This record gives sequence, structure tokens and C-alpha cells, in this order.
Amino acid sequence: MEANGLGVGFLVVGAGFLGAQRAAAIMAARGCRLVAVHDANPEVAKVVGRQHGVRVVADYASALSWDEVDAVVIATPHADHFEQASMALEAGKGVLCEKPLTVRPEEARQLAHRADELQFRLATGLNHRFYPPIRDALALVSDWAIGRVEHVEAEIGHMASPEFLRSWHTDISRAGGGTLMDNGPHACDLVRRFLGEVVAARGNVSNPLGLPEGCESEATAWFRDHDRGTAEVRSSWTLPKGYLTIDIRGTEGRLHIETAPWKLTGVLETGRRITKRYLAERVSERRFRGLFGCERSLVREMEAFVTKPGGTQPRLEATGWDGCRVTEMIDAVYRSNTLGQEIPLKERQVRIVAGEPVGVAQEPWG
Repeated sequence: MEANGLGVGFLVVGAGFLGAQRAAAIMAARGCRLVAVHDANPEVAKVVGRQHGVRVVADYASALSWDEVDAVVIATPHADHFEQASMALEAGKGVLCEKPLTVRPEEARQLAHRADELQFRLATGLNHRFYPPIRDALALVSDWAIGRVEHVEAEIGHMASPEFLRSWHTDISRAGGGTLMDNGPHACDLVRRFLGEVVAARGNVSNPLGLPEGCESEATAWFRDHDRGTAEVRSSWTLPKGYLTIDIRGTEGRLHIETAPWKLTGVLETGRRITKRYLAERVSERRFRGLFGCERSLVREMEAFVTKPGGTQPRLEATGWDGCRVTEMIDAVYRSNTLGQEIPLKERQVRIVAGEPVGVAQEPWG
């Protein structure tokens, strides 16, 4: 919702690749306005600030006291997320934090609980939910168009460039892990969306690229739900082509999703075959990126974040509790790799207030 009729004011923390995209998305999103940018490297922040004509702030803590800042977008190295998100919540700001929400599950649970206690919105940046083929597949699964989902397979990743491998992503103290912590959150989140809540995980990680210890370049994870449903996730920094593919098998049909480029195929319970190539949407997306400098999915995620909850429909964006569960799933895979056994996932203890949606705090705006 709008704050004082001007739109929700955002401070972007982290002005690297993702932070710059997030800043551009705020500029393009309805009901949003970019107030300022902060980065540990002032020169990087100045580039983004000049591009959008907004202030560059050197001190994150002081910017949190500004009345015009209603919410914070965090796009920094993973290990910084917990402290920065905690500071924002305690200052009375809503938070959209890039995935992973945190690198430690206990910290993610603490953030989600605290956001509910303070009644401020906490969301996790998992924008792949807004990709057209994923959006349409979620709708089909929700309508039972392929029956009950029995198995989901997801593969995600890229061929890591030398520049990427020299970045903070391979510094375990800042990244918290390798490809599973980097790309894996998107796949884990979508497994939950298609399959339902997972109750156990196992997996293994490997390092064919010879990266520093604890920073895997390959990971395979297996999950199961409470009703015999299963899922497999492969996350890789050596993927030769594509980015994210998902196969969903139901009792009455199947779906196949590709995201590079967008495509959705499958067989529904009626026997009807579907093929959607999204040609018009792909052309529109290229134009949009050229005009605004970001993916449209990021804009849709920002607009969902500032939209006041209402009715019985679930939130479109990933909540803090969604991000918490994803962190728990990834941690369980790492522990399974170490212990050589399946790891059960704890039930989430969430305080429920009558008449209030869980994980969706009351906004301080509008």
C-alpha cells in the first residue's frame, strides 16, 4: 500500500548485480519509490544512486531512522543478511531479503518470529515464483489438473565464469556454502510450492571445480513429504546450458517447465497435451529489461510486497517463513552429506493471532 500517497519508500542495501536490479525494480514498480542506496563500497553505491537520482548513504544504521524509509531491500552477501534484517525490523521497517534469508536455520527462525512479534512484513526474494511458466504450472497444480503431485525434479544452475568464482560467492565465510546456497533456494522453494511441505531431506555435495572447502560446485538433494511424495534437486555451477528446469509428475498427468527460454509442456488429466512457448511474453520481457534494466519478475515481486493482504488467497511473494523453511532444507542437506543419513525437518512452531495471517505482518503503511 502507499505511504502518505507517495508509495512505499525503500532503502536498498547492497548495490552489486542483484542490488542494482532490485533498485531498478523499485523504480519500475507501482506503489514503490526508491529513497536511497547503501553499499559497503561507496563507489558501487554511487553508480546506482546516480543512475536513479537518489541519495547514497554511508551509514546503514542512520538511514534506518529516516521517516521516508518504510522498508529495506537486502541484497548483500548471504552472511550479512541476519544482522541487516534484524536491524531493519527493530527500526520498524519492513524487509525484503534476497535468498537465502540467512545461512543458519536458527537465525531464519528468529527473524520470522521477530517479524510476527513486531507486526512488520518480512519477505524472502524468491522471484522465480513470478516466471510465466512457473506461474501457470502452479495454477494447474492448484486446480488438480494433473492429480496429486507424486514427484518433482528440479535442476538449477549455470556455468560459473572465472569472475564469478573469484567473487564473494566462493568465500565460505560470506556465502555460507556453494551452489546449493546460491541457486538452490529457488529450487527448494518451488519444490515446496508444487509438492507441499517437506518433512525430511538427504543429499550429497561435491566439488569438481576444486573450490575452497565448504563451497560445493555440485549438489544433489532428495526430499519427501508426509504423504509419499518425493522430490529431487540438482544445483550446479557447471551446468552447460539452460538455467532452471522442473518436471512434475502427478497421479493423472505431468508437466515440464523450462526457464531459458520460457516453455511449459505437459499432459493433463483430461488427456489434453499442452505446449506454451510464451513467444509474445519473451519479446515483451526483452523490451522490458531494455527499458527498465531488470527482470519483470522482480517488479512483480516488489508490487506483491507492498500490496495489502486481503481475502483468502495466499500471498504471492515468499514470506519470511518460506525463506526460513528453505534455509532449513539446505542445512539438512549439508548435515545429511556429513552424517550419511536422512535428516528430519522440525515442525515449525508459529504463534497464531486470531484473525491475522501467519507470516504476514500488519504493514506500517496505508
